[in-house]
Amino acid sequence: MTFGRPELLWLAVALPVAVAAAAVGYVRRRRRVARALGDPVLVSRLGIDDLGRVPVLRLVLLTLAAALLGVAAADPRWGLKSVETHVSSFNAVLALDVSKSMLARDVPPNRLERQRLLARLLLRELPGDRFGVVIFAGRAYVLSPLTVDHAALELFVDALDPEMVSQGGSSLASALSQAVGLAAADKPVRGDRVVVVMTDGEALEDEDAVLSAAEEAAKAGVRVYTVGFGTPRGAPVPEQDPQTGGIVGYKRDLDGQVVISKLNADLLRRVAQIAHGEYFQMSDPDATRRLVSTLQHLRRSPAAGDRRLEQKEQFEWFVGAALLLLALDALTADRRRARAVAAEARAPVAAGAPPEPVPVEVEA
Repeated sequence: MTFGRPELLWLAVALPVAVAAAAVGYVRRRRRVARALGDPVLVSRLGIDDLGRVPVLRLVLLTLAAALLGVAAADPRWGLKSVETHVSSFNAVLALDVSKSMLARDVPPNRLERQRLLARLLLRELPGDRFGVVIFAGRAYVLSPLTVDHAALELFVDALDPEMVSQGGSSLASALSQAVGLAAADKPVRGDRVVVVMTDGEALEDEDAVLSAAEEAAKAGVRVYTVGFGTPRGAPVPEQDPQTGGIVGYKRDLDGQVVISKLNADLLRRVAQIAHGEYFQMSDPDATRRLVSTLQHLRRSPAAGDRRLEQKEQFEWFVGAALLLLALDALTADRRRARAVAAEARAPVAAGAPPEPVPVEVEA
């Protein structure tokens, strides 16, 4: 036998102790009443000589009932039953930027690590929803199809690295197209379909191509939420040693100047607006909470889940046994009251009867 709420097992001891304490106080009060009535012989003649008696049977019945109710509160379980789970979820695709510009450190420790933290947070805060993952740099790839296995998705997120995509740059239009196609592939009945794009907004292709991809998302009924990483001032893009991971320099353009990567918030804001979503800038202290809250309030589609074996809840047996003991206590209490009424009816006759003659010895 196991318990669904083992933290409540203490009630199986506390309730009987409380009942026993109440019974002790009850007996003490009855004995005080008996002493206040005067002579024990007179009390006996009045038919209430049981005031000082300990109600052993009632104490046993009530204590056992209290113990059974305490066990029932802990939700005892045994045996197995087959249960079909019912879930409600929406389709969400995370489009994650793994281009080298995400290594810029204008947000500590760097943009890529902040992206990892946010992706993991979304997976943990939305445990029942179906997520897919698309990564992009110069090209976009589907890293994971839609799934509810968030533990596996977290492993993918932890492994994010610019080396995962061989082609450098940042193709935001390609990422949107791949993510929208994945989100719309399995259409739920009533649930929303969304894409969450996490990037610094730097796109190598023409902005019109990006906005066109956002329009295609709107036509497909997919909302696009954009999350901007970085600052308008920007930061240099570090070059890392592939062996040690240490910074060996910074990316330079054809003229030898250090490249400064800046957040393109305007483009991300326009993409979200076209695709009926919202833009969140991670430098805002309230951005994470607002994003999670927005996703939590999206429409979800009910669907049948899988079948699994669960232990049967058996608390009703303990509640039934406790009610039976309480009913038995009430029955015995009625009988005690009936005897008391009969005794009270006989009390005046006994009190008014002439005293028995006392033999008197007469001397001869």
